[in-house]
Amino acid sequence: MAIPELEQQLLQLSLNDKLYIIQLLAQSLTAPNHNTHPDEPSKLSEFFRQSPLTEISEELDLSRDRSLKSNDFTL
Repeated sequence: MAIPELEQQLLQLSLNDKLYIIQLLAQSLTAPNHNTHPDEPSKLSEFFRQSPLTEISEELDLSRDRSLKSNDFTL
């Protein structure tokens, strides 16, 4: 199928179908072997494991700042 034909078919889809296609394509760019069906839940931990941020996590200091005491906070 040529791209212009595909484009015309996509433009004729319902809003929900267009949103599904957008989600499917976006997920395929970030997680090629991951289940891309939006109705099936995935684990949040798996989402973070696949995040591009995991590559730089070693460079970040994610330890808790213990210099502030808990009674220093006012609500």
